[in-house]
Amino acid sequence: MFGYSRVVYEIFTFSEEPTQRLEPKIEVDTKLLRLRDVTAQQWSQLRQLQGRFTTSYLKWRYGSPKTYILLAFAEGELAHVEWVVPAQKIRSRYLFVTEDSYLIISCLTSPRFRGLGIYPAQLRKVVQSDIQAQIYWGLSACGNTPSLKGIHKAGGVKTGEFAQKRWLCGCLRSTKYYPDES
Repeated sequence: MFGYSRVVYEIFTFSEEPTQRLEPKIEVDTKLLRLRDVTAQQWSQLRQLQGRFTTSYLKWRYGSPKTYILLAFAEGELAHVEWVVPAQKIRSRYLFVTEDSYLIISCLTSPRFRGLGIYPAQLRKVVQSDIQAQIYWGLSACGNTPSLKGIHKAGGVKTGEFAQKRWLCGCLRSTKYYPDES
């Protein structure tokens, strides 16, 4: 088939406490903001880190009054980003997400700041925040070892997998969910 691809992701929920101490190796200034509160300068920095197209798409697709974005700054520059999307904006695509929950997506750490413990510490900041959620979900491609390690450090507990098939350059897709048997 023209333009066919298949990616398998692991799905996680976050436990109350992480499995280890989570302090980044450098000082990080974290801002967890509703999308409407992100400044023009912050949007500019975000576009530099995630790319103009990705940032615009995520804002258009998942933007709502209940959508948040975590921005982590180190040494005066944007070092890490996470999008925190409410169930009502994401359930049509990810059926495993339950009502009154959030999915943490599109997490990215600048290459310059990778390996410093920023990612797991920021995941915990979202989970321990004042956002009204019964469950926080996370996901990562099965082969993304650094992301999987960060999720586990932050207290992520695997709950299943899903496979996403895409045709015609992503215009058509199907998602199949496989819950863990345990």
